[in-house]
Amino acid sequence: MSQSGVRIDAALAEAKSAHESGDLKQAGRMYRKVLSQDPKCAPALNLYGILASQRGDNASAIKRITQAIAIDGSVVDYHINLAVVQETAGDLNAAFDRYAAALAIEPRNPELLGRLSPIAQSTGRYEDFVSTLSSLCAAMPDYAEAFYLRGLSLNILRRMDEAADSLRKAVTLAPGFTQGYANLASVLMDSGKPAEALAACNDCLLLDPAETFALATKAIALAEQGDYEKLRPLMDFDTLLDVHTLDLPPGYDSIEIFNAALRDAVLTHPSLRLDPNHRSCHFATQTDDLFLDPAEPFVAFETMIREAANDYRRKLDRNAAHPFLANPMPETALVGWATVMRAQGHQSAHIHPTSWLSGVYYVTVPDLVRRGDNAHKGWIEFGRPPEHYPITVDPDVTFLEPVEGKLILFPSYLYHRTVPYEDDAMRISIAFDFDTTLAS
Repeated sequence: MSQSGVRIDAALAEAKSAHESGDLKQAGRMYRKVLSQDPKCAPALNLYGILASQRGDNASAIKRITQAIAIDGSVVDYHINLAVVQETAGDLNAAFDRYAAALAIEPRNPELLGRLSPIAQSTGRYEDFVSTLSSLCAAMPDYAEAFYLRGLSLNILRRMDEAADSLRKAVTLAPGFTQGYANLASVLMDSGKPAEALAACNDCLLLDPAETFALATKAIALAEQGDYEKLRPLMDFDTLLDVHTLDLPPGYDSIEIFNAALRDAVLTHPSLRLDPNHRSCHFATQTDDLFLDPAEPFVAFETMIREAANDYRRKLDRNAAHPFLANPMPETALVGWATVMRAQGHQSAHIHPTSWLSGVYYVTVPDLVRRGDNAHKGWIEFGRPPEHYPITVDPDVTFLEPVEGKLILFPSYLYHRTVPYEDDAMRISIAFDFDTTLAS
């Protein structure tokens, strides 16, 4: 190596050291020094681009990292870094293309698939995602994760037979992949094949008897096949639904005062925004997790929820031959969010697939919802599957009236929805999950 090359390497090492220690000013000077000696030093351009991004200058970051890629496009980290900056800058289509380019270099990188998948969802570029995944599957026919994501994307595109074939391949390659079986069951049920869906559910439940999505789909498949003997325990509303009246927490003189504190805290919560999940919630605002960094009155509310859940679990018959009741509670983490509805606000039928136990507490309920002659408007309904399933049998459903101060607990696999109502008065509820994926 020439003396010039040695000097450049030494300056680059010094720049990286300053950068890693947080001295961005010194790092910037050293990167400029390196580039003054070698304008085509791709590592310096890449790192100088990252520094620009850290300073909030995404335009300069994109320019510099793009130059690094033009000089040496074989380095997967350059593509990832550029995609991250593009994503931060809000150019999701460019980020999608860049992650796809990185995946072409390093196809067995599960992190890249994990980054690409949500961007495909945000941009609606499922056709492009399927094309990318199909290339991966053709080149690596043992790549279970690629077949799985391809199946999910084909399902969204309503290419149901292809989706089922791709998911079957995924579970063949990874026989212990419970999510693969659960999603295969859903696709088959969505295709009007309840017997095949039931078989996939049973394969999944052999691996995990309490898998939420599989239990939900199994109930639909059993109803379609008229097997009410096996369906009845899964949909035993009398046993599984628990209506709980919370004890008044310390420091509050009445439940009305406590609910007023909850109402004010929800309405002023900084994360409250319109239809944040774009899935089941319609014409409503929701918050992020209220228990992530809780303050009063959510601290008291969390304590109340945990006590109610413990009471619920103590009531369960652990000897019952039931996939929900017979299994010990898994490790979970509590997450909760508030929903504020007005006219036509509702939630379509959904489950909480990553959770074991769920619940909802009613803070504010409009007069219209409380009236006995309102055809269950604003009430919560359990047992009705989502509309996209081609069911031929009327489901067995039950309605529960929302009452201020009432807590309802239920297994997370039970499909539930909120019936729309016309009154412009606010309906405020706080829902929560004991989530199995977030437990430490």
